[in-house]
Amino acid sequence: MNNELATRRAAEMALDKERHLMNAALARLEKKHGGGKGRLIFALDLTGSREHSLKQARVATTAMFDAIKALGAVAVKLVYYRGSECRATQWHDDPAVLAQAMRRLSCETGGTQIARVLRLALDEPEPVSGVVFVGDHCEDDPGELRGQAQELGRKSIPLFVFHECADRDENSIAAKPVFKRMASLSGGVYVEFRNTAGAVLRELLATVGALAVAGVEGVNRVALPETPEARQLQRLLLAAPKGKP
Repeated sequence: MNNELATRRAAEMALDKERHLMNAALARLEKKHGGGKGRLIFALDLTGSREHSLKQARVATTAMFDAIKALGAVAVKLVYYRGSECRATQWHDDPAVLAQAMRRLSCETGGTQIARVLRLALDEPEPVSGVVFVGDHCEDDPGELRGQAQELGRKSIPLFVFHECADRDENSIAAKPVFKRMASLSGGVYVEFRNTAGAVLRELLATVGALAVAGVEGVNRVALPETPEARQLQRLLLAAPKGKP
């Protein structure tokens, strides 16, 4: 019984910590767009290890863009890296343009370029509401990434890390503490999902898209998620006191 109580308390403490992080990220997003048009950077790892999950990433990204289009005005910039290239689109008010661009993308073997993605976000001349990153591995220098994440935090740009993590993939497991730390230092949130869970990623991205456009009210207006991961994310968002970290 004592073990059960200790386990329950540990779970409650972990949930409280996640809620605190989500509250902080929510407050930063709401502060940045202030009821006006938000600016969201969506960054995607398109290296060879993610070839098998590219199709579900396309579907999930379309779901996020649909949520954005349905709820209000937000400009989105797509950033991706693959092979030796790291590219960024222009800012687009019409999510359909980026959804079409996603359908034309493919994966190429190469190392991760997360630091370049974060530098692009930091160098944006206009305010950025937040950065959403979807990836599995991390071959960048962790120290450099931590420094950039701190810079994002100082600029009130939360980083939402959606980590495709497989139990038997040593590289994705090794990336977990790095990604968690990056999200924490930026004032953002880390969420893990399995590479077979296309529905999870789809609902997670749709929820964050709604948040970027309309804050808590936007989250409340999206369809009730079916996956446990997305339901937990939505509960944390809806539990956040408005205007408070």
